[in-house]
Amino acid sequence: MDGSQEGFSGFDPFLGALLKMGRGRIRIYLGWAPGVGKTRRALLDLNALRSRGVDVVIGWMEDKPRPEIRDVLELFESVPPLWREKGGQLFPEMDLEGILKRRPATLFVDELAHENPPDSRHRKRWQDLEEILESGISVVTTLNSMHVEDLAGPVSQILGSLVRETIPVAFLKKADEIVVVDVPPSELVERIRDGKVFPDFQAQSALEGPFRESNLVKLREMTLQFSAKVLDTQLTRQGGKKGVCERVTVLVSDHPPALSRLVDYGSDLARRLGGELLVLHLRGISLFGTRLPLKKEALEETQKKVREAGGKFSLLWTRHPGWTLWRFIQRTRTTRLVLGHAGTARTWRKSMVRSVLRNFSRIDVEIHLIPALTEVSSSDAQSIEVLPIEPPVESFTAMKGRFTLFLGAAPGIGKTYRMLQVAQERKKSGVDVVVGYLETHRRAETEKMADGLRQIPRKVFSYQGLVLGEMDMDAILNCHPDLVLVDELAHANPPGYAHGKRYQDVLNLLEAGIDVFSTLNVQHLESLNDLIEFQTGIRVHETVPDSIVLLADELVLVDLAPEALQSRLVEGKVYPIEKVEEALRNFFTKNNLTALRELAMKCVSEGTRSRGIQTGLGGCLLSGVSDRPEDGALVRRGASLADRLGLELKVLFVRKETQDGQYSRKLAELTRSLGGTFLEENSKDGWIECFVSRCREIHPRLVLLGQSAWRPGFESTAERIAMRLTEFPLLIVPLDIRDHLLE
Repeated sequence: MDGSQEGFSGFDPFLGALLKMGRGRIRIYLGWAPGVGKTRRALLDLNALRSRGVDVVIGWMEDKPRPEIRDVLELFESVPPLWREKGGQLFPEMDLEGILKRRPATLFVDELAHENPPDSRHRKRWQDLEEILESGISVVTTLNSMHVEDLAGPVSQILGSLVRETIPVAFLKKADEIVVVDVPPSELVERIRDGKVFPDFQAQSALEGPFRESNLVKLREMTLQFSAKVLDTQLTRQGGKKGVCERVTVLVSDHPPALSRLVDYGSDLARRLGGELLVLHLRGISLFGTRLPLKKEALEETQKKVREAGGKFSLLWTRHPGWTLWRFIQRTRTTRLVLGHAGTARTWRKSMVRSVLRNFSRIDVEIHLIPALTEVSSSDAQSIEVLPIEPPVESFTAMKGRFTLFLGAAPGIGKTYRMLQVAQERKKSGVDVVVGYLETHRRAETEKMADGLRQIPRKVFSYQGLVLGEMDMDAILNCHPDLVLVDELAHANPPGYAHGKRYQDVLNLLEAGIDVFSTLNVQHLESLNDLIEFQTGIRVHETVPDSIVLLADELVLVDLAPEALQSRLVEGKVYPIEKVEEALRNFFTKNNLTALRELAMKCVSEGTRSRGIQTGLGGCLLSGVSDRPEDGALVRRGASLADRLGLELKVLFVRKETQDGQYSRKLAELTRSLGGTFLEENSKDGWIECFVSRCREIHPRLVLLGQSAWRPGFESTAERIAMRLTEFPLLIVPLDIRDHLLE
């Protein structure tokens, strides 16, 4: 079902009855460890359905001595378990026949990966669910990511014990909805310590052993990366764009030194970007149909090298290398192509690099020097070194307050509600909590969740005939609470306010030693602005620098399936009813929401790995810009890539003597807001000559350039630089994001 109103949140008794006529739907609440709150979240969502008249029944519930779960569980009807005797012992089992006889509209089954007792109809619980779904009953279930077949091995290594109960990835990918349930690792540590996850006598050994915080961080990152890849697969299957998961294709020859360097480079790049590595070798076919010979030993060595790098190897025979490469890129949805640059060793006119730049003007092309085929001085050798996998991290100036950011994919997903929920728990534990700014959008459940929290009255401003209520910074600083809630981090303040942006207010509060909870949608991140426009066709104007997200002590993902969010939209819980149809047609399409969820997961996943501005050991990414507004995309792309690769961002602006540089100020402001350094040069010799000369002085680890659409008979700027600048890796990206949207 691909419609907007057919998600679980849109269920009613009539729709539930209709769904019984076909296969049921399945929603999986996916957590990254025991105790993150999967079961409670699922039961609360099911209770909302039950209160609307949906026939919800509990089919199986694990024995969890947690009061917050027991209280909700008492609201539901349950199908009692069966008891089987084996070897003098009684084993409880889900009553499959009883469930099929009862035939509820929606069934809740806890712990999807559970193995059934001996002599059961099916060996695994997920196989029970297959039969239940085929009977027309919809299912809500829970799963820890460690039980996913593809993750069980790596998780076993992290925990130091074998994960035995697993489910196939294929079953997970067939799910209609997957909701990721997330908490900060530090919060889970507190839950374990308080005896809310394991019995008291096991809590300390769990924290000192498999569930120590460093392991929890790894489990969380692994789960978010895996979930993002599943969403990426769904996005491309739904007919969306290429997705946001990086797929690095490395084109290799059979020259051993070149092969080794390119595969190593591509492997490190894919690992740092959290993407997939694909290695392609093209072999020619003569005019008479004869395949050019390939030594068996060389092929086996290549395959071994690629396997060790964690990649997939493809060998294709062709008469037309350029066309075959293009088809491979389209079929694999490659996002980045890595090529070897032969420098002066091969005629530029006949090189594959030139052919790609001329014909693939709308794909990222990364050109890497192959030292084996060119003469490289010792001073240049350092600049072509493979990018470090784990760069050192230079922390932000320490803030006195702690910053927790609740990140979501779109409006209406539940960020504010989750923030209030956690704040209420903090208040119960004795923390002095105040609401600095709250935007409930008149949602009844959000307003109810805010009951009992002290609210600081808003300060009134007049702007263009309007009376606006803004956050009263002076009042908050004067009362100096332990924790203040500041909703909508990306908000722009009106003229006359102390700061232009709300995130600047938050920095002020943190510097004053006040802890802050805030909320943000992923589309408001500055470095993702162009990618968001590419994926959704919509340009977001209120943005925050990525450095603010990196500053957060805790990043919390708030997730919701697209169908559920669309149902909330239809019910008028996000926007007024008169705006719903337009929203569903534009921003809130299933493809857009899937892409935004993937971006949010990747953002939180990468945030768990690093805090602060990452800088390489004297290494930088150099982005070349001109005096034009569209080059802001190069600055944002450079900032995002520099953060992920652990490099310092430098932006070089070359001004011709006849230019007044009308856009240079905006480019400089954007660069500094993203934590970069803006360099400005005046040139008499021309943009290309000046850029190449300064690049050789700076010795960057990576050079970023924009590629304009090729015009017959003319060489692009990127092509001319690539021909001259053979000492450094180059990343050449499509210049105008709108060109993508035309395809």
